[in-house]
Amino acid sequence: MRCFGYYIVKALAKPEWCTLNTCELLSVSENGLSCKFPDLEKCFYINCPKSEREKYKAYLGLNDEEFSEFCDLVSDLFSGKRLTTDARFCRFEDAVKMIRYIHNADDYKIYGLYADEDVFDVFESEGYFKAVKPADYAENCGKSIGWEILGSESAGADYYFNSYITNSLNEIIESKCEIELKADNKTGLIQNSYEEIKEFCKVIQGMGEPVLWLPFEIWAFSKNSFD
Repeated sequence: MRCFGYYIVKALAKPEWCTLNTCELLSVSENGLSCKFPDLEKCFYINCPKSEREKYKAYLGLNDEEFSEFCDLVSDLFSGKRLTTDARFCRFEDAVKMIRYIHNADDYKIYGLYADEDVFDVFESEGYFKAVKPADYAENCGKSIGWEILGSESAGADYYFNSYITNSLNEIIESKCEIELKADNKTGLIQNSYEEIKEFCKVIQGMGEPVLWLPFEIWAFSKNSFD
């Protein structure tokens, strides 16, 4: 498996429309299914109102000096092509530096996004790593906690993930597959075997968002990994 990079994310309450048997959803996708850190709208992009930046500073529990350091770090990582517009870190140590600026938001954790060589080759051939490279190597201090089916949309050299859940494609899988879709009841991540998940992807190709649905493994890194 190859590591695409790392995200700092917290799980969100499952939307009412989602039929997965889970309390919360953990995702790195867009469309309201994830809460990723940092929020570039509130700490990097210059068109953000000062009031919103102040709210974000308070939310993170940072004082003025700490918030300034945090914004400078975001800017440095972004200009150094080590942080993408969808908040993917290409280096584990950068994610570690960043998460230490979350003083009052303990629900955030570092997660790694992994895929096999075939999936990786698809992204590389399409030029998805031109802006920010994938991770140089896979960390060995985390553990696999499940899978998510994701498709990507590109905007120049940047790309954004959509989850199969966005279009309720889990319902299509459940209705058309003889194999039961097994979702973790805390995160909603798929617990089936890799071969079974690839079958799920085949069933939903061409449905929902105009993307290629592919399987990605999610790894979690505990605080012991970087304390």
